[in-house]
Amino acid sequence: MTMKPNDGESIGGGRSDVIRLVEVTKSYRTVNVLKPVNLDIKDGEFLTILGPSGSGKTTILRMIGGFTPPSTGRILLRGSDIARVPIFKRPFNTVFQDYALFPHMTVAKNVGYGLRIRRFPRAEIHRKVAAVLETVNLSDKADRHPAELSGGQRQRVALARAIVCEPDVILLDEPLAALDAGLRRSMQEFLKDLQRRIQTTFVFITHDQEEAISMSDRIAVMDHGELVQVGTPQEIYYRPESEFVAKFFGENNLLQAIESPGNASIIESPLGRHAATGKGRDCLIAIRPESFSLHDGGDLRPDHQISKARLDSVTFLGATTQLSLSLPGENRLRVRIPTASFSASLNPGSDVLLQWREADVSFLPRV
Repeated sequence: MTMKPNDGESIGGGRSDVIRLVEVTKSYRTVNVLKPVNLDIKDGEFLTILGPSGSGKTTILRMIGGFTPPSTGRILLRGSDIARVPIFKRPFNTVFQDYALFPHMTVAKNVGYGLRIRRFPRAEIHRKVAAVLETVNLSDKADRHPAELSGGQRQRVALARAIVCEPDVILLDEPLAALDAGLRRSMQEFLKDLQRRIQTTFVFITHDQEEAISMSDRIAVMDHGELVQVGTPQEIYYRPESEFVAKFFGENNLLQAIESPGNASIIESPLGRHAATGKGRDCLIAIRPESFSLHDGGDLRPDHQISKARLDSVTFLGATTQLSLSLPGENRLRVRIPTASFSASLNPGSDVLLQWREADVSFLPRV
C-alpha cells in the first residue's frame, strides 16, 4: 500500500485544510436539520463527528460525500467548491455500517471492484489488491466470500475496498456500531493504526464518546443540527464550552456559581471561590470526578484548593472507587479516586476534605 507523502504542511507547521465547510446548511421544506456549519478538516487527520441521534452528524457526512446536496453554503476541497460535484467525481470513499459487500464475490474481487470500474489494467488491480489486503491483514482470505468471514473481517474488507483507490478522504458512517464490545475495541485500535500507516484523512461518525476519545485527532461535537465545539479529545474532555458538551462527553460535576457581591473577578460556588474575571454574573462550573483527591490534613500544595464535604455512599469499581458526597446547599458531588488510596475507615456520614486544582474547573454559560 502506497503511503501518502506528508506534503500538506501549511505556514506555521500546521496541517493544511483538505476540506472546508463554509456556512453549510440543510433544510427539508420548512424543517431545518442543519444550522450554518463552518468546519475545517485537516490533511491526514482523524476527525470524528460526534453527537446523539438526530444531531446532524450523518447529514454532514452525506453532504461531504455527495449523497445529499447542501441547501446553502460551500464545501471546499483544497479550495475548490464541490457542493454540486457528483459522487463519482469526488476523490472520496465511504464505509457504511452495513459494509455493503457483494455476497457473490470473493474478498479480492470485492476489494478490486472500484479499480475494475475505473478500468485499471488487470495486473495493476492484482498488485494493488494484494498490497491492500496485506495492509488490513487479510492476505490469507483473498479467495473467501463475505459469508465465510467474521464481522471484524468483513469490516476490514470494506475498509480495504475504500482505501485501495487511494482516495483523498475516507468517510466512515458508524462502521463499528454492529460489532460486539470486544471486537469493537479491537477494531478501534486497528482502524486508528491503519489511518496512521496510510496517512489518509478519515472522517468518522459516531455517537460513542469513548470511541471518539480513543481514536480521534480532533472531535467535532454536534447537537440539534448545530456544531457546538471542535477540539482535541483532551480539549473537549477537560474544557467543555457548554453544558451540553460537559454532560454528553463523559461524567461531569455541574454546580451553580454566581459572581461574588462587590467583586466581579470572583465567582462563588459550593466548592468555594474561583478567580473568573469576565465569566458573567451567573454561570455553571464543571469539574470531572477524577479531578479530586482526598486531603490528609497535611500541607496543601500551592496550586490546590480544599473543600469540605459529607460522604453519602461508596461504590467499588475495581481499580477506582466512586464516592457520592454532599456539599452545602444540597449540592451533590461525584468523586472517583484510585481504590488503593481509599481508606476503609471512611464510612457514609463521615466528613471528608477534598483537594482540587483551579486549573481543572471549567466555567460554562447558563442557558
